[in-house]
Amino acid sequence: MLNTYIDMIKKTSVAKDVIATKFSQYKDLLIEYNKHTNLTRITEANEVYVKHFLDSCLLGELIDFNQVTSLCDMGSGAGFPGVPLLIIYPHLKLTIVESQIKRVQFLNALKETLKLDFEVIHERAEVYAKKNQMKFDLVTARALGDLQMILEFGVPMLKTNGYFIAPKGSRYQEELELAKNAIKTLNCEVDKIETFDLPEANGFRANILLQKKSHISGYPREYSKMIKKPL
Repeated sequence: MLNTYIDMIKKTSVAKDVIATKFSQYKDLLIEYNKHTNLTRITEANEVYVKHFLDSCLLGELIDFNQVTSLCDMGSGAGFPGVPLLIIYPHLKLTIVESQIKRVQFLNALKETLKLDFEVIHERAEVYAKKNQMKFDLVTARALGDLQMILEFGVPMLKTNGYFIAPKGSRYQEELELAKNAIKTLNCEVDKIETFDLPEANGFRANILLQKKSHISGYPREYSKMIKKPL
């Protein structure tokens, strides 16, 4: 079953057996760790492969990840989508920003288990973003918040012409409508939207790709201001 999903992942030079081994180790650690630390409600093996691993890796269909060097994954939780993407594209310089210490501890254990090199930052995304402007080729956030908020977190960290990927569900059109002012204010634009259903009736996905056109200073604002008056 796993090989079927690996066949759906394109543009990687990594051998299938290497990918399969790392994802199997990832799945085992995730399920075992989740017995004592709440990382995810998805703990059945096949659902982990589809809803976490495949879903993450299919972001590679939006752009050519072989042309991306630096990736920041905000609010990554148990490592999604950043770590699956690193398994497929091991050249990536991955930085994960995660505010919950228990998840940070899991991510550090995952680094050791998978023998992968990535940076784990224990900090709130908006705090990290203030100190790391125009640093990354690509920023993503899978389950961190509504589009207008995660754009304010992430777009300032992008280099000019860099990309932001927002994986969303069935409410994506509503979120895009609410984020119109944020998109305009942060001077980025929607480049592409890919919609699809995950295999075996595992849900709908809309992956939104935005490109930053120029840097706008003053963002992100303090979290209290973002909550009180969203862009």
